Amino acid sequence: MEARVATLHEIRSALNAEHQHLWGLIGSLRHASVDERELPLQGLLRYLAVHEAAEEVAIHNAWVTDSTRERLDEEREAAEIVERLARLGDAHSVTSMTAEADPVGAPPSDDEFLVALDQLERSLRDHAEAEENEELPILAAELPKEQVGDMLRVVLMVREMAGDAASPIADGSFTTMRLAAQREFKLALSQLR
Repeated sequence: MEARVATLHEIRSALNAEHQHLWGLIGSLRHASVDERELPLQGLLRYLAVHEAAEEVAIHNAWVTDSTRERLDEEREAAEIVERLARLGDAHSVTSMTAEADPVGAPPSDDEFLVALDQLERSLRDHAEAEENEELPILAAELPKEQVGDMLRVVLMVREMAGDAASPIADGSFTTMRLAAQREFKLALSQLR
């Protein structure tokens, strides 16, 4: 496969488009009724797992700086919030299915879920801002344009990999999906070189 060079503008634009898509998924989840959250929640978790895996494989590990270390720390913190959000969503699904049989098992409050979703969104927005405006300019200045081109190719693969039913990223826990996506992106990068 032929090497492709990319500019800071191209990679920043592609990453910004991915972040905008992410905000749309969060908005859809926020506006879904409690009983209709399962599908948008799984879609958000799947997309976020693939997105974070792409960033980790192609961007954050490309050139280790204080900025990239901070982005990786932010991703670990966001993953904790994601796991809490997933547990709250799962707890509601399970308790709503068994509520008639077991009225004692009350689902988590809608407020708990929305607070966790707001925390996740704030965390991701701060992360995206730093990524686009701090980390990418450093990487674009320090790395060969071909490597920046590889970053762009991986970022452009995210939506297809996250949304394709035939994708090797099977629905599961956030961690499982992220690890599967990391493997796929590493394989894709090895084929670029």
